Amino acid sequence: MSSSKESAPRAPAARRSRPGRETNPRKELVRDQLIDVAARVFDEKGYDRFSMADIANAVGLGRSAIYHYFSSKDEILAAIVEAEALTPSHHLKTLSAESGLSATEWLRRAIVDGIVRRLSSGSRFVTLSRLEDQIPGDLRTVYNHSRREIYDYYVHCIEHGIATGEFRSVDPKIAAFSVLGMANWTSRWYSPSGRNTPQEIAVTIADLALASLRAPSARERGIDEARGKLDQVSAEIEDLRRLLG
Repeated sequence: MSSSKESAPRAPAARRSRPGRETNPRKELVRDQLIDVAARVFDEKGYDRFSMADIANAVGLGRSAIYHYFSSKDEILAAIVEAEALTPSHHLKTLSAESGLSATEWLRRAIVDGIVRRLSSGSRFVTLSRLEDQIPGDLRTVYNHSRREIYDYYVHCIEHGIATGEFRSVDPKIAAFSVLGMANWTSRWYSPSGRNTPQEIAVTIADLALASLRAPSARERGIDEARGKLDQVSAEIEDLRRLLG
C-alpha cells in the first residue's frame, strides 16, 4: 500500500508550541474535556460567534483558567482538527506500512478503527464537518490535506483489492466515497444509550461495506451463469409456445 507522496502541510504553530503537554495526565484530561465542551458550543453558536468566555461559562471556570490550556479559540479548533483529521490520517499511514495484510484486512481495520474513534469522540466529528467553511486558511489547508489522505487510502485499498481479485471491478473512487459515507454517517444517528456499542456498529458497517465490494467466488459465478442460461432457455420456450399458439 502506498500513501500520498505529497508533503503534508505543517500543523499550526499554536498547536506545536506546547512542549511536554503529554507529560501531565491530569492537565491532558482537563484539556480533552475542554475540547469536548468547546465542540458542543461551536455546534450551538457557530465558530464566528464563539468566544473564550462561552467555554468558560459552559465548564464553570474563570476565563483566566481557560488560558492555561488554550490561548485562543483558533487553538481549540486546531486541536479538534488534529483529533478528527490529522490523527486518523497518521494512523492510516502506519496501517498501510504493515506488510502481510490483504486489501480486505487493510480496509476492514480502517473502517472499524475509524468508526470506533468517531463514535467515541462525542460531537467533535459532526462539529468539524459543519464548520468546514469557517476553518481559517492555514488550518483549512491542513484539514483538507488530511481528509484527502484518508480518501486516497481508501481508493488505494480498493484498487489493490481489485488487482488481487479480492474485490469486484468497480470505480475505486466512487466506491471509496460510498464506504466513507457509510462510516461518516454513523456519527449522525449513533446514540451512546443505544443497544449497540461503537465496536459492534463498526464491525457491522465493515461487513456491509466489504460485502458490497467482494468479488464473487467461482461457484457463485457458475450459479449466475447457469441462471442466465436458464432465463434464456425459458424465454425461447415462451416464444415457441406463442408461435405454436
